[in-house]
Amino acid sequence: MNQDCWPVSESPFTHVHWPDNHLVGLVLDGVAIPGLGEQIYQWAGGQPFNAECLYVATRWEAVSDLSPWLVWLSGPEDPVLEGFLEQGGVQEQGYLLISAADRATCTRWMRSHLQVEMAPSCDELVRIAHPALARPVIGGNLPRFPARAVDRLIVPDRVSEQWHLVEPPAVQSGSTGGQPGKMMASADLRGAFEAFNRRKDALQIWNSLEQSVRNQLGGPELRNAYPALGKILEEALGSGCNSLREVMQFLFATLPQRADSNPVTETAPHWIKDKQ
Repeated sequence: MNQDCWPVSESPFTHVHWPDNHLVGLVLDGVAIPGLGEQIYQWAGGQPFNAECLYVATRWEAVSDLSPWLVWLSGPEDPVLEGFLEQGGVQEQGYLLISAADRATCTRWMRSHLQVEMAPSCDELVRIAHPALARPVIGGNLPRFPARAVDRLIVPDRVSEQWHLVEPPAVQSGSTGGQPGKMMASADLRGAFEAFNRRKDALQIWNSLEQSVRNQLGGPELRNAYPALGKILEEALGSGCNSLREVMQFLFATLPQRADSNPVTETAPHWIKDKQ
């Protein structure tokens, strides 16, 4: 097994030593977890905890219901961490960070990733609490900030069903270590956003498929079927499909017909799970 990857069904701190003289934070996705503040309180189970809503004291405070939260953990048996690990890793509801900086510095640094200027005077929110986006943006320092406040990320991956240890690039030579600037749109960032959205669409499609279709893609496990699913999604987009419905139609037209189906009368909705 790759020493930097571990099963997402286990606590990563079964394999990673809890760092001495470093902070460990849990970044939680307010989009994925409704009522996140209340959920953190419930996970804590009456124990004291230190958590920050990252939209508070920013221009985005009005939509704090969707805000990411940063929870500072006390140790590998922290009740908030244990609550998160029950399903949060498998469902990609957040990730862990390790930092040698103080809490205030790390929080400011994380807040610098909340938005990106896509055009002059046009800022857009970035879902930086989602591990699949944090991994390239923070892990690869795509904003090209001169200094870092996060030394390592531990991110779950639903596709591979593993935790991944990611170390962002070191501080650039000559950096003064000051506060990071504003994220500005770049080719690398746009590419990361597009890849994240394609991945999100692929997983949404996967969630809608019946088992027989998953098997045709190489399933039943997502990690085995994902390459074929991703390839079909790319082909669908390249063929001009502009919606998930059109992508689904392309998918069913591409897959071999089942031996017991009638290609004239078989329709896509019959193959899609009832979500209710």
